[in-house]
Amino acid sequence: MIDLHNHILRYMLPIHSRVDPDPEVAVRMAEIAAADGTRIIASTPHFRESHMAENWLPRIQEALANLNALLQERGIALEVVSGAEVEMSDMLPETARKGWLPTLGDGKHVLIELPIVTYAAYAEQVLFELALQGYTPVIAHFGRMAAASTTAVEPEALVERGYKLQVNCESLKGKRGPDVQNLARRLIRDDLASCLGSDAHNADDKPPGLSACQRDVDKLGGRGNFERLSWESPLRIIGR
Repeated sequence: MIDLHNHILRYMLPIHSRVDPDPEVAVRMAEIAAADGTRIIASTPHFRESHMAENWLPRIQEALANLNALLQERGIALEVVSGAEVEMSDMLPETARKGWLPTLGDGKHVLIELPIVTYAAYAEQVLFELALQGYTPVIAHFGRMAAASTTAVEPEALVERGYKLQVNCESLKGKRGPDVQNLARRLIRDDLASCLGSDAHNADDKPPGLSACQRDVDKLGGRGNFERLSWESPLRIIGR
């Protein structure tokens, strides 16, 4: 399996003031994911507006190399590739033009988090400008948009524009409430989702793991759908 939304790198890179670097937490997360059957994780630390004014890519790549070296040393059969959960911002097109935008793996897909409180009025223009530059937006945990006070865009419209939608397994399992679960289930049932993610933040209360939602995904989307969303489609997204 490939986990396209995972915050494992936050324990290797001090990108967040609230999280202290602790490689052992990252190792434990990798062990849990590998035992569950995950072979590739896209590391997606939160990438905020404050990070867009400078080039964080060298630091991300260095932390990624250090983590993979550590996992290889410990004998953990799992690879971590680059990425970020990029906050929606009107700075994104300029950040992309400078070549500073973290993409998922070796491709030109970028995981973007839309505002949950409301759908930002400028969001559609930003996504359009990124697409014009050759990037493919992947909307993070779109099911959570069901909790937004205002949702001004339908998932069908985003998919028609060539964007991709990522679904969190925790949403499918109802851990974000019935509204989020219903939307996540509709994305799978109506063939609107392109990939899955654990959105793991640690090894305890938000650990990695995708296999728990395999039955739901195949039941909603048909036999083989879980393999498509957890391996075949993500493999193309990371440029393999």
